[in-house]
Amino acid sequence: MTTVLFVHGTGVRAKWYADSCERVEQGLAEALPGVLLARCAWGDVLGAEPAARAEAETGTKPGEAHEGETAAADGRTPQAEDPQGPGAADGTMREADIRRALWARLYDDPLFETRLLALESGATGAPARSVQRLRDRLAGLHQAPAVVAVLPAGAAPDLAAAVRVLLTDQEFTAALPALAAQWASDVLARAVTAAYVRVREGGDGTDPWVPVTERDGLEDAVVAALGDALSVAGAAREVAKATARHAAHHLYLKKRRERILERATPAVGDILAYQVRGGPLRRFVLDRLREIDGPVIVLGHSLGGIAAFETLVEYDLPNVRLLVTVGSQAPYFYGLDALATLRRGRPLPPHFPRHWLNVHDPVDLLSFPAEPHFGGHVTDVRVDTGEPFPRAHGAYWTTGQVYRALADAATAAR
Repeated sequence: MTTVLFVHGTGVRAKWYADSCERVEQGLAEALPGVLLARCAWGDVLGAEPAARAEAETGTKPGEAHEGETAAADGRTPQAEDPQGPGAADGTMREADIRRALWARLYDDPLFETRLLALESGATGAPARSVQRLRDRLAGLHQAPAVVAVLPAGAAPDLAAAVRVLLTDQEFTAALPALAAQWASDVLARAVTAAYVRVREGGDGTDPWVPVTERDGLEDAVVAALGDALSVAGAAREVAKATARHAAHHLYLKKRRERILERATPAVGDILAYQVRGGPLRRFVLDRLREIDGPVIVLGHSLGGIAAFETLVEYDLPNVRLLVTVGSQAPYFYGLDALATLRRGRPLPPHFPRHWLNVHDPVDLLSFPAEPHFGGHVTDVRVDTGEPFPRAHGAYWTTGQVYRALADAATAAR
């Protein structure tokens, strides 16, 4: 009788593994009636240990000073944290937080403020002569002495290109009468600077990164070149504050990173631990395989697929008729030359199972096709779990295509 050994993936512990096994058993009962499901529950034995366990063993909470240690390395008494995140005690936002949030929006959308200002101004606009004057000043910014003084060498053409992008944008040109009416130099300066950052940094990762000092210097120089500036209008400022509060919430979460990391440890920690000390997990899989009599199908999900693959590379196990990797990163790790048992460019050993099925959902960003690396030694099957990422990574066991592909591969491997 054929046995399917199910090697679970990263972050899985007893309760979740039991639930997964129940789903897999149901799927196998329909697709491959008569096979047995054997468990390989390595998570609770070899998985990464959350910080909470250290607390239980030592009586010391994460971040707490042990006996004889000072409370802070610099001798200062830790201050109580504001649950509202950064900002004054009355709940107002610091100017730095508002600017940070505003730039977060502008990097994605250089017209963020100009659009809000145009909407706030309604039909109010400057006469055509004033609009043209503003257009001329914008077009000449790359030659303005105050601006040239802060630009890196050779960057003036990038600024000129950024201004051209703005002046040919229908939405920006439609907002110019309102901008000219208020002569909102600070809003215009940030739009120009955000557009410049986009042009300067390109999109392929080969162009220079624009530092904050260059960004802020250019903003101030454009304000000076355009003339007197009004402060950002009400609607834009309120939206910026709302964004800043949202960012402050994330900063508050950052302060709680011990708790967050503790929850993330099983998933991320398992991968890191395997990369450093994968031998014990491979031996765990090996021991389970040697305990099984008769033909075996090894079914490995995610990190479990990596461990199963590497175990079969490292050890000769004739009873394994078929390897099935599901949502696995083994091909990716092989391409990075990050596997412990098989260097990139080396062929699979002669004892490796003749039949290998690799199941992946293109929407699952943690799954990879194997045929590009291993050619005729593996069969890739694409499935559609119907779920977005990251849910797609755990949705294989409720997807009928997975079991049908497994049944076909098992038939071929007999």
